[in-house]
Amino acid sequence: MKFIRHAAFLAAATILSSSAMAADETYTQEEIASQFDIAFGAAVTSRYISRGVDQSDGPAFQAYIEPSYGIFYAGAWASTVDFGTNDDWELDLYLGIRPEFGNLALDLGYARYLYDGVTDDSGEFYAKGTYTFTEQFSAGGELYFDPDADTVYGVANAAVVLPYDVTLSAAVGKWLDSSSHDYLDWNIGLSYTVAETFTIDGRYHDSEDPANHGRFVVTLSVDTSWSALRGK
Repeated sequence: MKFIRHAAFLAAATILSSSAMAADETYTQEEIASQFDIAFGAAVTSRYISRGVDQSDGPAFQAYIEPSYGIFYAGAWASTVDFGTNDDWELDLYLGIRPEFGNLALDLGYARYLYDGVTDDSGEFYAKGTYTFTEQFSAGGELYFDPDADTVYGVANAAVVLPYDVTLSAAVGKWLDSSSHDYLDWNIGLSYTVAETFTIDGRYHDSEDPANHGRFVVTLSVDTSWSALRGK
């Protein structure tokens, strides 16, 4: 896929440029240590929805941990699921890089989705980009490519910061191949974060898929990091 080749080229260029700069500069142990961090968090949601499709028949519990060093990161994210099968949980393992070029932030990586029951494991390469136009408005897109199933899923999204630090965000997604998942899905909602840690999000999800029509979802989450806890 063309976009995967572009993502790989950009990742290689970023790594090479980082290595070149490292050869010209000397870092202290404190500066090196400051590049390392661990983000982690947990959430409870009234319904786990992915790409317009229900992944749980009711509340789901989720958690993640993500070590990082500079632009490089790896992580694990887990959620309870209910597909009407004997699957009880999903575990996502992922790694990638997050380079930034002025107001443009990129996220390039690979994720592997694992299940404890009969659902087949799968994996995807992903390329995400967000451009911050102003302090109040940002927009971007995402592409996901599964090489085993030869499927591509795309997302366009945007977010606006409203008065009182409430954020209005929305996204539209679509399978971009000739697979049987040929439908649009979308969501729109409001979120509010307290003390840069606790977030409440209320969101409406809908889809052209007749089996997954309008649902309203409320999610409570807590997110922090090792550096935040240390006050850095």
